[in-house]
Amino acid sequence: MTSDTSKPTLPTPSNSSGGSHTPSRSSAPKPSSPPDNRTSDHGRQEDSNSISRGAAAGIGVGCAVAGALIAAAIIALLFRRRRRHRPARSDVIPLNGFVSAEKSVASPDPSSPAGVVDRNLPQPAEDQALGGEMSRLRTSIKNHVQSYYHTNSVPGSVDQAALGLVAAGNMPLIASTLASLLSNPMTRVTAIRFCIAWVAISRVDQYCEPSRSFLPPEIASCLVSIASAREDPSTRLAFMSKWRAITANLLQSKYGHSTFTSYDPRNQNISDALGALDSILGPFAADERNSRERLQKLEEILRRAARFGFLLFSQPSTWEFDWATPPSAGRGALAVSPALVQVGDDNGRRLPRPRIVEEQELARGLESYL
Repeated sequence: MTSDTSKPTLPTPSNSSGGSHTPSRSSAPKPSSPPDNRTSDHGRQEDSNSISRGAAAGIGVGCAVAGALIAAAIIALLFRRRRRHRPARSDVIPLNGFVSAEKSVASPDPSSPAGVVDRNLPQPAEDQALGGEMSRLRTSIKNHVQSYYHTNSVPGSVDQAALGLVAAGNMPLIASTLASLLSNPMTRVTAIRFCIAWVAISRVDQYCEPSRSFLPPEIASCLVSIASAREDPSTRLAFMSKWRAITANLLQSKYGHSTFTSYDPRNQNISDALGALDSILGPFAADERNSRERLQKLEEILRRAARFGFLLFSQPSTWEFDWATPPSAGRGALAVSPALVQVGDDNGRRLPRPRIVEEQELARGLESYL
């Protein structure tokens, strides 16, 4: 008998209600397990871990930047405090006018002597105030000439000795030419205006000799000594700027008043100038009965010039008077009043180009007389 070697067919599980057949343990299929979520969970965990690492990196960069900023702020603060407490000698400009990068001039500590000085110096006068004072001086001279002098023929000649005193100090007009203009009735008014303006304004110039200057004698004498100093021009201008402001402030109580006292040391030079002017202009006075009044008015003009000169001196900026007639004015022009020109700024630095604050007043048509 032939044996059947074929494997028996396994019964198919049935889920019918008619009955149940329990398969053997060896042949029963494994129950289906739930889907393995470890892969997806691991992916989410990796995503979570990568986000955490990015956030951590951002936090690290932010902390580094914040630390660098804090360190920079601390260094800047220490550097500023170190500069503030630098020794006073580092604020001094070298005599040769050179300031190295390592020894640059720093702003003085407000509590230091230099800071106290800077804080208490008066503010510079406005250009309008300086130009206005110059204009008022010019107007007072013009009104004085129109009120007290005539244009009639006068015999005789101009006092040469007095003319020499008036013409001192590089007058832009030859003394003999001024005498001719004074003697000629056609040019006398122009000549008298020039004569008074020259005496009044040239004597408040910083280069005027102390024996003639209307500036305080302490200042005039010192200016002469300073003029001979051999220093770098830019350094000298800076020194002069600070010295003028400090000196004028110290002398303000003595010379800063609007009226002159009887013991003002400038009275002597003003009196000498008044006498020289009267010796020249007296013969042209319109009415000798008003001689006293005329001289009083003329003295007021000279004192006004002296006050204006002290005001200019007190400025940290540097000023000059320009009498030179510009070529564009023509050959027959004469400056009867100079221009007021600023040549240095409030910080003691020379301006690249002089700045005119008050223009010259020119008399024209003098071709036949100059």
